[in-house]
Parts: sequence; C-alpha cells; structure tokens
Amino acid sequence: TEDLHSLRQTREKAFKAGLSFTTDLWLQNDITKREIASIYRSDISLIISSFEMKLLTNVIGVDEKLLLHLPFMHNEITQQDIENWPSFKTRHDFICIGNGKHAPNIDAIIWLKKEIWPLIRKALPHANLNIYGAYLPENIKQMHHPKLGFLVQGWNGNKEKVFQNTRVNLAPLRFGAGIKGKLIDAMLAGTPSITTAIGAEGMHANLKWNGTITESAESFAQAAITLYLDEKNWHQ
Repeated sequence: TEDLHSLRQTREKAFKAGLSFTTDLWLQNDITKREIASIYRSDISLIISSFEMKLLTNVIGVDEKLLLHLPFMHNEITQQDIENWPSFKTRHDFICIGNGKHAPNIDAIIWLKKEIWPLIRKALPHANLNIYGAYLPENIKQMHHPKLGFLVQGWNGNKEKVFQNTRVNLAPLRFGAGIKGKLIDAMLAGTPSITTAIGAEGMHANLKWNGTITESAESFAQAAITLYLDEKNWHQ
C-alpha cells in the first residue's frame, strides 16, 4: 500500500461535507471493505504509516503477521550532512511542493492562497512562497501573482536544491493518508516544516516535530512567521 486509499478518500469526503472524521465513517466506505478484503487475500501487506498499522490492527483486528510496517527507507542524517546544509542567513522564502494530480495538495495550495499566505505576506512583505509540483491544474497556475509573492513555479527537477535554499516548508494538509514525502524531503534538506496533524501523522512517533503542527489558518501563519524570523528556534 502507498497509503490506505479508503482512509484518504473518507477523510476527503468528510472534510468537504464539514464532518469530523471517525472510524465509523471509514468502516462504512465500500473502498475500505475492498482494501481489507485485499489484505486478507494477500500473504503480506506493506504498510507505510504507523497510524495505519494501528488502524488495521486495533479497529479491524487484522493479524499483525499479515502486515509489515515499512516507511520510507533513508539513511540517517549525519553531522557532515548538517555541516553541508546552507545556513539560516543564506536561505530565504517559503516552499510548498506537491503533485497536482493529488487532491490533498491542491486543497493545500488553495488554502494557502486564500487564507494563510495573505497573513504571512502582511507580516513579511518581502518574502515569497514558491509553489512546485508537476501537473498543476490551470486554476492553480492562474494563482501566480508575483506582486503578492505567490509564485507558481510548476515542476522542478532538483527538489534537493530548492529545499536547501528555502528557509521554511509549508504543508497545510487538511486530508490525506500515508506519510508525506514532501516532509521527509524537507528534513533531508535541513528545512523545518509547518504542517497539520494529518501532515505529520505516522511520521515522528514520540519525537518532537521539526517545526510546528497546527490546524487553523491563523495559527499556521503565525507559526510560519515566527520560525522564519527566529534563527535560534529555526536551528533547534
């Protein structure tokens, strides 16, 4: 599994209907039943998220022998990696990255444009937000507005470089599932992230998040502004 598609779809439907996600809603979804049936028909299923492991074992009662928790496999960040990262002072601007064919990414960009970025830009009038991603739809491309610092850049072939040159990563995900490659990419570049509980889900166990986890547009914007300006906190 790349993620539990039924979880992502149920959360999206609940969000658009103005409902809180519950496991009861998830269990009522026909795709949930199909995914669980697929798991039982398979010798083993690779599960990327620790949250989804718990969902399957605690709620459904799937035997753990049928599941293997297999998140992204990256080498540990070394001291040499850290020393090679650009410094706080040489980095600038914000980044938001995500494939345009993925509904949670499109919703995140729209939320940024309508509610979050205006608050950040008001406090940081010289900062820009660079939006990267393949297959961005026309309605997102039309949001490109240099005078407001909202730059829809599209696909970029060197995500490592753009992350390393950016001071703060923004991932305001309001629905979704699995674990988020964009947040791992930011970690590997030494770039802290502001995200939501959905964004950070299944990724950090009991460890502190490398940035801030928050839910409202106002608190998201304030966390981004604070982190952008506070060098000591940024290094932490």
